[in-house]
Amino acid sequence: MADIRGLFVRYKDEPSVANDLGVVPANLPPRSFGLGGGVHWYPWRLSKITFGVGGEFLSTHGSHSVEPTTPTDPPSPVVRRHFSEFSPQLSFNFGHRNGWSYISGGIGRSTLYADREDAPVSDAPGRKTINYGAGARWFTNHHVAFAVEIRWYSVSPQSPTAGGGVAQPRTTLMVLSAGVALR
Repeated sequence: MADIRGLFVRYKDEPSVANDLGVVPANLPPRSFGLGGGVHWYPWRLSKITFGVGGEFLSTHGSHSVEPTTPTDPPSPVVRRHFSEFSPQLSFNFGHRNGWSYISGGIGRSTLYADREDAPVSDAPGRKTINYGAGARWFTNHHVAFAVEIRWYSVSPQSPTAGGGVAQPRTTLMVLSAGVALR
C-alpha cells in the first residue's frame, strides 16, 4: 500500500531561535504546509490485529515576516521554517480490508531548522527523530482510500552549525494530514 497526503504543521514558540536569527519571536512562522507519503506492507495478521512495516517521508516549508506598524518602519526579514523527515515504521492495524484504524511509530532522521531568506542555511544537519501517531483509511473502491492521520515528531536538539544554522531546542511537532492511499 502506498499513500500521499497533504500536511499541516504547527510550531511552538521558540524565543531563543528568534533571538539567534536576530528577529522578534512574532517573525517566526507559526505553521507550514507540505506533502508526505509512505509505503506499507502487512505481513502478519493475528485475529483482529494486523501488523505492518513500512516507511514514510515528508517535507514542509513555511515563511513569515512582520508587517511594519508605520510607513517609516523598515520591512522585517522573511524567516523560513523547513521540516523534512524519513523513517521506517511499525504499525498495529485494527479493522477489516475496506477500512481500518492504526497506531504506528518509528525512529528516523529529520532536518528541522529556521533561517532568514537573506541568510539561508547552506547545510542543515540531520537530527534523530521519534514519531508516533494514529490514523485511519477508508476505501471508496477496491484500490483507492481516503486517509487521515495525526502524528507527533519528537526532534532532538541541535547545536549551531558552520553552515549558518542556529541552535534549536528539543521540540515536539504535531502534524495533521489527509490524502489518498492506493492498494
